[in-house]
Amino acid sequence: YAQEFVEMAHSRLNLRGLWSNFYVTGSDATDVISPIIMFLVSRFTDNPNALFVIFGLISGYFYSRNVWYVLEKTNGKRSIMIILFLVTFILINPIWNINGFRFSLAAQIFLYGTLPYLMEGKKRSLIWSGVSVLAHFTFLFPMGVLGLFVLLRNRLYMYLVFFIVTSFIREISMEWFQSTLSFLPDFIFYEISNYLSEGYAELRDISEQELPWFVTYSEIGIRWVTYLVVITAFIFGRDVLKERSDLRTLLSFSLLFYGFVNILAMIPSGDRFFIIAHTFVVPFFLFFMAAKPAIGINLITNILAIPLLLLFCAVQLRIGMGYFSIITLVGNPFTAILYSDPVPLIDQLKNLL
Repeated sequence: YAQEFVEMAHSRLNLRGLWSNFYVTGSDATDVISPIIMFLVSRFTDNPNALFVIFGLISGYFYSRNVWYVLEKTNGKRSIMIILFLVTFILINPIWNINGFRFSLAAQIFLYGTLPYLMEGKKRSLIWSGVSVLAHFTFLFPMGVLGLFVLLRNRLYMYLVFFIVTSFIREISMEWFQSTLSFLPDFIFYEISNYLSEGYAELRDISEQELPWFVTYSEIGIRWVTYLVVITAFIFGRDVLKERSDLRTLLSFSLLFYGFVNILAMIPSGDRFFIIAHTFVVPFFLFFMAAKPAIGINLITNILAIPLLLLFCAVQLRIGMGYFSIITLVGNPFTAILYSDPVPLIDQLKNLL
């Protein structure tokens, strides 16, 4: 982002030229929001710090609104399990993910628009769900699933079967996937084809093999927690699901969406949509525990969930310390523009030991 921003600041690009690049086959400009922000900021400065301050302010707004919405819906209920799930929710798509600004922002915007619709039936908020596509074109997929859910509505047990069946899928043909998506406009199909290429798949496999063991197991752990949440809801919470149509709706969408992500995870980069899936599953269980506090003190749930959630949170914080420095913790948006510390916090801590 920084290099592209500096090049844009020193170019003679105008708004008409920027706009002409959008949605052109072979062009990288399939996302609208990020290039427009970069262009507008580059008219005033070529300092990348200023760009990331704007990125942070925009992401921070949607991030804070989503966290606050979840907090309000727990109705002030607090327990060890609720607090742990809340911290998990905060760390699923943390603020330091602005290093991948487009996808991270799209995920926050999609949640910002979709969660109020599912919980309160606010149809106008779906406009924001659609805006997520402008942040990252791959959010045509979540929007497609959301559109399917709007048509089918609550079919909880059908979605449960779909969720379970897709959990056993271990391989999918790239050729079949490409042929299935051939109906898409050329500029979108061109970008998706890049993700489905053998070269990109090999690079992803290599990068995944190089991940530390604790990162891999933390990702597996949060998925196991998802299955625990679903089992708990259906075994111990059927009375709540009958009484609370909003929770039934949220769980229905979560199962449908997670099922499709199980399929999409078979292609390169498809597994990142687990981030979005978990931002719906975890709030569901938070609201569920607030409605039925006995679930939060269930011995089996605690024994299985707490270690997995603690591992996930610890790993996410460790990853975060590789992206921000001490200045991030003690500074503010104004000092961030003037001064940056390139040494990650984890390296600063290691130097003290």
